[in-house]
Amino acid sequence: MATAEALSDIAPPDPFEAARENVEGFVARHFSLRGTLRLHRAALGWDLLRAPANVALAPLQILSRLAQPLLRAVGLRGAAAWLAKRPLVLRTALSARISALIRTELLAPLSDVEALEAHLAAYSESRGAMAELTTQIGTLGTGAVLFKSLTPGMLSFAPAVALGFAQSAAIAAFPLGAALGSGWYALFPASAPGGLTLGVMLGFAALGALLTTFAGVVADPVQTALGLHQRRLRRLIGALEGRAKGFSPKEPYIARIGDAADLATTVARAFRS
Repeated sequence: MATAEALSDIAPPDPFEAARENVEGFVARHFSLRGTLRLHRAALGWDLLRAPANVALAPLQILSRLAQPLLRAVGLRGAAAWLAKRPLVLRTALSARISALIRTELLAPLSDVEALEAHLAAYSESRGAMAELTTQIGTLGTGAVLFKSLTPGMLSFAPAVALGFAQSAAIAAFPLGAALGSGWYALFPASAPGGLTLGVMLGFAALGALLTTFAGVVADPVQTALGLHQRRLRRLIGALEGRAKGFSPKEPYIARIGDAADLATTVARAFRS
């Protein structure tokens, strides 16, 4: 008769624990600097168009997600289910590659879990939001250093650049010379024409979307060093196991707060000017 100890020796390992044990190795392989550079090769293609589109669609995706519990609360479960099955963001080659790696390397023992695909979609969305946050932090820091101004996003960053262009052009064209022009326009700053501001804004919006596509090259190693990637993947495994009530990352909501701050800053400056 087999003892309990012998039976435990031949019992199959817990697949969720096996997945957790794989987290550190998975992160080291794919989210280190070398690993993320390999991953981002997938973005060299149609992702250069999909990623900017996703930046524009992200607020609608958040509104859709917020609407779903409200629809269920008023009894419109069919409408909520319809929205849940129709993500508004485009699937990028980069997110598909990362999802495939998570599925085949990290979560291979869990491939039959019913909610796997939905959770992977939420994970991909959180990565996209972190890329947006990285770009927002970059514009915030650049605006503080160059313009001594609050620029939480490209909308608020572009007018500051346009004003700098207008100021430089006005000083260069000052009739009494650039030296006196600098003093004059220090007292009476030039204003940027609306067309210049709009053009710079559109250009920086495109630049911001491009930077967001490859922001993971910077963000991934930082998140790895801080343990954020590891915690996010363990939360994903916990949600699949049933320890957590679903996998609903907060990063997309934080990114939308950044967008709102960017828009509010731009509108406030427009009213002051």
